[in-house]
Amino acid sequence: TAGDRDRELIILVIGETARADRLSINGYERDTTPRLKEAKAISLPNFWACGTSTAVSVPCMFSSNGMGRFSPNQAGSEENLLDVVQRAGVNVLWLDNNSDSKGVALRVPYQDFRSPEINTVCDSECRDEGMLVPLQDYIDSHPKGDILIILHQMGNHGPAYYKRYPPAFEKYRPACQSKDLSRCSNEEIGNAYDNALLYTDHFLGKTIELLKRNDKNFETALFYLSDHGESLGEGGVYLHGLPRAIAPDSQLHVPAILWFGSGYDEVDLPSLLRKRSQRFSHDHLFHTLLGLLEVRSARYKPELDVLDGCRKRDRGGPA
Repeated sequence: TAGDRDRELIILVIGETARADRLSINGYERDTTPRLKEAKAISLPNFWACGTSTAVSVPCMFSSNGMGRFSPNQAGSEENLLDVVQRAGVNVLWLDNNSDSKGVALRVPYQDFRSPEINTVCDSECRDEGMLVPLQDYIDSHPKGDILIILHQMGNHGPAYYKRYPPAFEKYRPACQSKDLSRCSNEEIGNAYDNALLYTDHFLGKTIELLKRNDKNFETALFYLSDHGESLGEGGVYLHGLPRAIAPDSQLHVPAILWFGSGYDEVDLPSLLRKRSQRFSHDHLFHTLLGLLEVRSARYKPELDVLDGCRKRDRGGPA
């Protein structure tokens, strides 16, 4: 709104193939999220995916239709969350270290970070943290308006989990070193998977550091949300992609993390902590982002905003 003088800087990280029960911030016995715990990030441990594949879940989570009415065939021709906020004057940028945006970012600035010509942090493959390198320049070059940056991770993309992290993050051994999972034990597969999660925690920690450096000029926030989970041998099932109706929880129960900078003072953290265990889903992303960016829209449904009832005051946000 015209009277809102505070600028928002929101980074939305779309994770890949992460499952909620493998994060230590959710009670997993291995310390796979030390940086998130150090940053006092808030986990929403009861969060569920729209689908079991990137092709379904990513466009679904950006749609206002919700999983009940979402159609992958129609998603490309419908206005999604990015279209709405960009039309409202928000500076939107999508950086991708995965396959692509699955049609979500067709009408916003987009850059592919899977090649060393663009991504300056590459070894055996280009790393997610390379997407952070150009962001301060981007932020500085946009002196007006709110900013929404989407970082689409390679994350835990299987089956070659061992490729998803630099050697320094191989904490759990022996780790499966093959994309043919039949050559490895479930223990070795789980070790490689957890090492990749540890690298995602490192990446999220560095993202939070970037946001902290911009606290003086923005209300900053991080939202991390995975597209779907992964089966790691439970019941003889591996990877993902089963029909949602028969998919195990491991493919649908995903991590969701929120972090707020020191300047983002409108969220009442005790209220959020009291509701953190409520059941949420990808349906909540569209409305939560509208709320974070204080964008008015007739499509906004407060009951699907994770932060509804957790704001200290009405500052002209969604109505």
